[in-house]
Amino acid sequence: MKTTKFLPTFFAVVLILVLMTACAKNKNDTAISNEALGICGSWAYIHDKETAIAVFRDDGNAQYEGKDYSFDCDSQFIKLKDTDGETIQLRYALDDEGMYLYSNNTYTFSGEGEPDGLVGEWSCAEKYWSYSFTEAGTFMEDGYFPGYYTVEDENSTFKLVYNDHFEDTVCYFRIEENKLHIDYPWRMVRMNDK
Repeated sequence: MKTTKFLPTFFAVVLILVLMTACAKNKNDTAISNEALGICGSWAYIHDKETAIAVFRDDGNAQYEGKDYSFDCDSQFIKLKDTDGETIQLRYALDDEGMYLYSNNTYTFSGEGEPDGLVGEWSCAEKYWSYSFTEAGTFMEDGYFPGYYTVEDENSTFKLVYNDHFEDTVCYFRIEENKLHIDYPWRMVRMNDK
């Protein structure tokens, strides 16, 4: 093949590949991920199946607790962004029965000095929730729900084993200064969208 025919053919092929790559990139930039498609729909708490708490649409828009967001997610976290650019990251886990959606709540240490791990009194004034963790491995949630707990520092989790009311629950946590940040799992069910 002559050089005069090879160079125009080579540049034409390179130009076509560049255009195809650019088009594919633009398409993916506006589309939501495969994980996000898996959570699309309306979701309610299992104890109140008539009230949508979270709605995820295939156009990348969402509502969560009555507020509007754009969203995307990976296999562990849903990332919500409001019109002001503020973001919320929610841990989640899909299963055959629906989804566990973890709410993030911040509790303030109400003891003296610095907290020693989870041990002590913690309260979330915004929601009137509280935890009391003892050195003996017992806890009291909201002044009413007792049980036992274990901590797994490697995964930054603690497991609540309730005496009666609820199933065993694994929460993610982190402590920063006098604040305890807890990701608590709530069982969600998919609603029948009308």
